Amino acid sequence: MKLHGLSWLLLAGLVGFVPVEAEACRPFGSYTFVEDKAGGIWFTEGDNNAISRLAPDGTVKAFRLPTPNAEPSSLALDRRGNVWFVESDGAKIGRLGRDGKIVEYATADGHPVLVAVDSKGEGWFTQMAGDHAADQGAEHAGHGRMWVSKVGRIAAGRVTGYPLDEGWPTSIAIDRSDRVWVTVLVRGDTDGRNDPPVGKLVRIGRDGRWTPVYRWENSCPSNLLALPGGGLIISDHCRGVLGRVDRDGKLTETALPPKTTIQQMSLARDGTLWFTTAEGGRIGRFTRKGEMTYADRPENGDEAFAILATRSGDVIFSEFYNYNVNRLTKNGEFVEHLVNLNERHDGREAREGEVCLVKFAARIVDKQEMDRRRAEEVRQGRLKPTADGAEKLAAQKCLSCHDARRLLLSRRSDWSPSIGRMQEYMRVRNVPQLTDGEKQILARYFNTHYGLSQ
Repeated sequence: MKLHGLSWLLLAGLVGFVPVEAEACRPFGSYTFVEDKAGGIWFTEGDNNAISRLAPDGTVKAFRLPTPNAEPSSLALDRRGNVWFVESDGAKIGRLGRDGKIVEYATADGHPVLVAVDSKGEGWFTQMAGDHAADQGAEHAGHGRMWVSKVGRIAAGRVTGYPLDEGWPTSIAIDRSDRVWVTVLVRGDTDGRNDPPVGKLVRIGRDGRWTPVYRWENSCPSNLLALPGGGLIISDHCRGVLGRVDRDGKLTETALPPKTTIQQMSLARDGTLWFTTAEGGRIGRFTRKGEMTYADRPENGDEAFAILATRSGDVIFSEFYNYNVNRLTKNGEFVEHLVNLNERHDGREAREGEVCLVKFAARIVDKQEMDRRRAEEVRQGRLKPTADGAEKLAAQKCLSCHDARRLLLSRRSDWSPSIGRMQEYMRVRNVPQLTDGEKQILARYFNTHYGLSQ
């Protein structure tokens, strides 16, 4: 899934750039961070179609992906320093070697989502099922029409899939004993009944055998961390708990404060558990004694998402609608690292599908006003009005099942794929599905009023 309220002083510093007209792409920040042995921070860049590294000296190097519009998401480092990553829309798992070369492994029958690496250097990944391809009426980026929820394994260049009998894998972790753990969400309302969602903790062996460990009613586990000394930490939003499984498999759970949602979490060396949460875009922390506090960061209309506690004691985090890498130093100061400026010739980025021409100085300066205006639309529950009333349909059918800021603050060249994928969120949240006619109306509405040129 918070750290929030970054220093806008750096934005003010950009005023020194010559203002130029700019088109803004989707400004989503990184989905994941990992730290290498030299203290470099690796992160994903969906709009730049790259895996990038923020060096300790503040410079950023981007490694463009061979597959266009791949939508890189999850990252993992193996013991040799190779960076593994997921190409969610490219339907591939990639590995970036220390020599800068990228190897890609095609997946089949669904979107890969998360990746982890064991001590043998084998990659493990989760894959979601859904009907996005069927919604679009065509196969999508290597996915067939029949999608399968599974965990995949890449060993010696061979990809093997282990399908789940029900539900979706929501997180994956590999413990110090090389055991692979997965949380699973089984959606409710099956067969027309109002069944609650079911959450499960399972283990999978190299032979593909699934071993159930725990099962909970009205549960939606979404985060899994392997502890350095053995054991796991699990968060469950539906039940409002933070769980700990010790090395012997015993589960201990602690109730979260009311309305606390853990979006992503990371464990610091001193035992502090840092997390991001949707409530006000804040960053929270649990001490080893279980006390919870939030970092003193003002609301800025954005949402913190990925988070990483570094070995140095700093905390790195991303925002949904901001390219840059944010840092909370161990001294309590917020710093924003401007990425990609040194990687662009004349500050430009080539158009490539949803990646578009960006002049970064103007892009970042303009972002503050865009965020303020569109965040106000969200707070007021107001969308751009149209003669045919499409905004009412959008508010009724979209904002009830999808993050409102993601809709209002993102900018796309074509909203049709997003509207199709929205069906998956609706299904999980038991919201009535869109008809074909409604999808066409909504795609036309968002393309017209929230497209790249708006």
